[in-house]
Amino acid sequence: MKQIIKNVIKRLITKKLHLRLMAYNSLISNPNSYLYSTGWIQSLGVRKPIDKDGSPIPWMNFAVVKLLEDRLTDNLNIFEFGSGYSTYFYARKVLAVTSVEYDEDWFQLIKSDLPENVNLIYKAKDVDGDYCRIIGTANEQYDVVIVDGRDRVNCVKQSISALSAKGIILLDDSQRERYKEGIEFAMGLGFRALDIEGLKATDVIMNRSTILYRNDNCLGI
Repeated sequence: MKQIIKNVIKRLITKKLHLRLMAYNSLISNPNSYLYSTGWIQSLGVRKPIDKDGSPIPWMNFAVVKLLEDRLTDNLNIFEFGSGYSTYFYARKVLAVTSVEYDEDWFQLIKSDLPENVNLIYKAKDVDGDYCRIIGTANEQYDVVIVDGRDRVNCVKQSISALSAKGIILLDDSQRERYKEGIEFAMGLGFRALDIEGLKATDVIMNRSTILYRNDNCLGI
């Protein structure tokens, strides 16, 4: 009986190791795999979100990054809650980017090397206060609002009145239960929600982004 048990355990271990070896050969050692073509491997090496060529990308799942890469155009005006590598990505793609940052050290770092079409604003984090309302202070209309900073539910709510007629809101990490209120609020005002899921740079678990949109929107969805 002991020998039978040993043989079963050995077979199970062998099968598990075989599967791991197959995964390694298919995804990690293969330079044409999804992990390489999206930049996941490259991002892991430098611990920041980049594509396969080393250019900055938003720290969102690769599927939504691809959609933005394909559909953002140089006549769009973007507002971004939460600055970073995404700010450089958007600046390459659109007419103008306004980005608000709550972390002062990160603000100073990003500010030191900004493209000319980016307006970076520092605003301390709070809840249902000045941070989420900064989007309305310039009396601008934005075609795309990225909600990827703090106080995200209130940022979604405050963004709606600042959208252009073709405007959309992109809420990242929308799999988090606490952001559901913001999605439902927008849907109650006639927006539809498109969930996009997948792997994102340097991460290993499923991530979701939700696009809140109306008819005739700037992304053509």
